[in-house]
Amino acid sequence: MSDSELLVAVLARFARLLPAAHELPRILDELMRSAIDVLEPGGVTVALSPQLRGDRSEFFMGVPEELLDLEVCQRDHDRGPGVVAYACGAPVTVTELGSYGDLWPEYTNLAGRHRISSVAAIPMRLDETEAGVLSLYSRAPRTWTGKDLSVATLLAGMATGHIVTSNLVARHRRVTEELQHALSTRIVVEQAKGVIAHAHHTTPDAAFELIRAHARRNRVTVHAVSHGIVELGLHI
Repeated sequence: MSDSELLVAVLARFARLLPAAHELPRILDELMRSAIDVLEPGGVTVALSPQLRGDRSEFFMGVPEELLDLEVCQRDHDRGPGVVAYACGAPVTVTELGSYGDLWPEYTNLAGRHRISSVAAIPMRLDETEAGVLSLYSRAPRTWTGKDLSVATLLAGMATGHIVTSNLVARHRRVTEELQHALSTRIVVEQAKGVIAHAHHTTPDAAFELIRAHARRNRVTVHAVSHGIVELGLHI
């Protein structure tokens, strides 16, 4: 299979994720697999941006996993190629990390222990969304070509698009569930008002005041009282 055929096959596989919402780890795993298949680096990591971490204090993935040390190092010291790429919104490439010891001492020392010589850090961005950084590693000095960076940027952009889509679907699902809950609550309350109005020979508004007063006295919600009236035969 030629390089162009391989790229098309990888992009087609990656694109199939789009129609449905997928968990973030699966999207990032597909991004790393695609980068490895097409660009053949010695390793790949993804560092998620703070705005997409949610309740996670950190979110990194890597192949092999030992390279996650490099992401933790950059987070702890706030310097390294990934930090620069994320800040400037453009790829950062290093052919020989050993020559950057003065600029990123902790990072280059750790890279040396992992036998990493070269790195290309690619920001994952789409419009206003800054998803994180895709980093490609090589154990031998590697000059990252324009083609390498174009393909990596394309894959990073596709992954960011999937993340945005997944987040939108999840947000819409939450809104739908909240609206459904609100509707269900309203229906139960209306049913309870009817029951109490009939029992006390009063109006629905007066019945609601009775329900609300009972809820306050017992320190429970109006919905809980209404549910008790409708489902459990509660008398107030």
